[in-house]
Amino acid sequence: MEVVVTGLGMVSPVGRDVVTSCAAIRAGLARPQPLPYFEALDEASQETGPITGHPIRALTEGFTLIGRWLRLSRGCIADLICQGALPDATHASFWRLTGLLVITPYHNDDRFMGDAEDASPSTEPVRLAYLEPLLEALQLPIEERNAEVLCLGHAGALHAIHQAKHWMESHGLERLIVVAVDSYCEPLTLEWLAGHRRLKTLTNPCGLMPGEAGACFLLESTLSARRRQPPMQVGVSSAAVREEHADPGQGGRNPGDVLAGCLAESLAGDIAGGAFGGSLVLDLNGENWRSSEWGYARVRLRDYLRDDVQLMLPATSVGDTGAASGAVNVCVAIRALARGYARSDKVLVASSSERGHVGSAFFKRLER
Repeated sequence: MEVVVTGLGMVSPVGRDVVTSCAAIRAGLARPQPLPYFEALDEASQETGPITGHPIRALTEGFTLIGRWLRLSRGCIADLICQGALPDATHASFWRLTGLLVITPYHNDDRFMGDAEDASPSTEPVRLAYLEPLLEALQLPIEERNAEVLCLGHAGALHAIHQAKHWMESHGLERLIVVAVDSYCEPLTLEWLAGHRRLKTLTNPCGLMPGEAGACFLLESTLSARRRQPPMQVGVSSAAVREEHADPGQGGRNPGDVLAGCLAESLAGDIAGGAFGGSLVLDLNGENWRSSEWGYARVRLRDYLRDDVQLMLPATSVGDTGAASGAVNVCVAIRALARGYARSDKVLVASSSERGHVGSAFFKRLER
């Protein structure tokens, strides 16, 4: 089974839909604002001041954790249905052949007071607290057995693309909605980030600016897409995933070889035409470990990437959006192809999670 991307949806700090969000990111627009509900200590002056972040005003204010995830999910899926011209809930036959895969942060992380040493924690708490309420709120006839959780953080969306064919075939589906949401502007999460000294402050300039977003995309079999003729079709040329044994985001060794291997696998089928010099979407966010990972990987990829490869960095406009960032990157890449401002007819996307999971995917423009 071959799959194509036939729909996108997004809510972000720079737009309430995927069209305006990606246009703003392309233009380099940003709306950083002080987060008055969270202050950090300036070690030089010994005074406290609010952290600057990228919140989505009005949409998520007053909500915490799961509440924010539900608000962001409903917002981006509503945009997907609108932008992709999907049928409403009365078309039961369409939704019966549609699955839902939700991407979340690592659920056993100390961010949620979990045990990171647990090698195979159950996702049932996430399913009960987030997925089932989301299915109920969407009011779409998606069968519960066709809905699943993938708790892999930043790289989760690309792991979902890698697994999509097998997952769709095993469930007898024609299409799959991948939705990834997260908020680093949420108070408890800000406490977690501050505890690990990951926030950008006057005394820690190599930190991240917290953001929040919801992003989703529709993966569909080519046969179904040919039959439906949706307004947009972008091919998935290749996808690759890897796992680093150390936790680079927690101070582990990060030589960039895992990310380089992942990107090399995605590019392998295209290397016959020479090194890739098009657009590459990355989740660089200002943290040292991400910069080091990319720097080492770039050296290892000298035979695969040209010196003039164009880097697209959504975090400069929306901040670090956590587990949503992989799907945000995918939306930015697909819009670049659909609108024709990508460097070539293909765009490469890569993401890395704090716990060592990495993923990459190659998207191509299709002739209609």
